[in-house]
Amino acid sequence: MYRNPEFYKDKDEHYAIKIGSKPYKILQLTDLHLGFGLICRKKDRLGMEAVTVLIKKTNPDLIILTGDSIFPFIFRSGTRNNIKQAKKLVAFMDGFKIPYAFLFGNHDIEMGSKGNKDQIADIIMNGEYSIFAKGKKELTGVGNYIIKLVNDENALIMALVILDSNMYGDGWFFSGFDCIHEDQTNWCTQELLKLKKQNSDLQALAFFHMPLPEFKEAYEKMKLGDKSIQYNFGSIGESNDYFGITKYECDFFQQALDNNTIKGIFCGHDHLNTLSLTYKGIMMTYGMSIDYLGYRNIVKRHTQRGGTLITVNDNGSFQVSPVPLTRVVSDFVRGKDK
Repeated sequence: MYRNPEFYKDKDEHYAIKIGSKPYKILQLTDLHLGFGLICRKKDRLGMEAVTVLIKKTNPDLIILTGDSIFPFIFRSGTRNNIKQAKKLVAFMDGFKIPYAFLFGNHDIEMGSKGNKDQIADIIMNGEYSIFAKGKKELTGVGNYIIKLVNDENALIMALVILDSNMYGDGWFFSGFDCIHEDQTNWCTQELLKLKKQNSDLQALAFFHMPLPEFKEAYEKMKLGDKSIQYNFGSIGESNDYFGITKYECDFFQQALDNNTIKGIFCGHDHLNTLSLTYKGIMMTYGMSIDYLGYRNIVKRHTQRGGTLITVNDNGSFQVSPVPLTRVVSDFVRGKDK
């Protein structure tokens, strides 16, 4: 676990990082899909080189890995040993000497993989620069926690909410993608209400792996000409405007609206999507992905590959920008204002 005088756990079991008065840079990296197996060494090298370039380019204060960092899928990586993969991931990330927060995607604990979430979580928590908590045992998922950004007087500036969006609805791939469950949503809402007592103007950012259904809803409305949808940047690169969303009921977005604290949501999951929209006052952003292994022939694609930089100011405001690995960022979407 990360150890630094500017990093601590408060009385409510939330992490806190003192960020001072200068802009604080958060680099979201998603879908690394590192296999660390015999048949994917070249693609792993490309992935790690991409991460290295992005970190050097942005010089972040904090890195947030938003799921599918490892890929224990034997037909692509040659191994189901996600325990070994997690150890290699930690060693790789520790090498940058920058704190990094971790959350689970749907592939980190792939069906048939060696380690379960608790085992992988223990490995992640042992990282020298790792920031991770398993969260309350009674909550769905592993890795529901909050990181507070505070000033030098420990006054709250912003809250970063980290959530496990889980894997598959009925526990196996063909049951469809799962979602953030009601108990997780309620926990998040209650914790943010407590934090608003420390800062009535508090803004929060939420990070999880799989996109919310409202992301697709907003895009469909934009395509139909709804000018209330704000296009920020990026594109939908998946075939047929695909969004990897759940078919199960999820009220996270509605509760976020009602709570009026979460102003930014960051996900991964759909490797070719880089779209960022603002819908009903909440910015929803697909992080640019790293993947060289998970999708067939994705090595040849490039406009989706990169990171996402979030800059937090000492007054709690924030800015978001894509950081492409190359100079190209696709902005081809239908329905946006010119």
